[in-house]
Amino acid sequence: MTMHLLHVPKHLRKGIFLLGALLLLLPATAKSDTASESSAALNKAIEDIHQTYEKINDLQADFVQTVEIQGFNTTYVSTGNVFIKKGKMLWDYIEPGKQMIYVNGGGFQFYVPDHKQVIRSKVGGQSDTHLPLKLLSGLGRLDQDFQVSFAIEPTKPGEAVHLSLIPKKNMGVDKIVITVIPSKQIKGLVIDQVVLYEQNGNVSTSTFEKVKINKGIDDSLFDFKIPEGVEIIDGP
Repeated sequence: MTMHLLHVPKHLRKGIFLLGALLLLLPATAKSDTASESSAALNKAIEDIHQTYEKINDLQADFVQTVEIQGFNTTYVSTGNVFIKKGKMLWDYIEPGKQMIYVNGGGFQFYVPDHKQVIRSKVGGQSDTHLPLKLLSGLGRLDQDFQVSFAIEPTKPGEAVHLSLIPKKNMGVDKIVITVIPSKQIKGLVIDQVVLYEQNGNVSTSTFEKVKINKGIDDSLFDFKIPEGVEIIDGP
């Protein structure tokens, strides 16, 4: 029954939570990991990111997600819009099929209009599989769970910065590489791309386009009211 609930594969859903955690809580990583890095260039890049995200109240963007699945030649591609506001998040998928993923407070909900189904679950749990959800709900800190270094050595000031995040605990990924670029809207570096290298060999890449910052996203956008006639499935 649950096999057809979402067009988004399970491994991609995990990526969604990780991406949200990075976008929402990247400043925590920036501030703490500088003390453990000897490189002045890395320290500066991390501090620039921290200062930028201190000024961001909300963020919205178009996204393109691609998943290269181990053992298959076909790449899974999906597109849509993402909205983020300090602990709240909405992934609005447009292609290949309409679906919406809400994160608000202590829970998240997956809604697939064509299937008339909603999967809802609480954010939490003690196992490492719930780590991305803990980060989203403010129960975890990125600096406690990742080691940060340069993925690519920096080139010139004002260009893209590529950072590697290595999990300190098992969370299904060997490495996460994030790319931040200078923003014309707000002085500093903002997220541009996230690549997840999963332990099963899959590689998931999310690229953000048409990023808009501090446009005053209303809280009501993240309040999902379940339509009448929709089946509710409670997850773990």
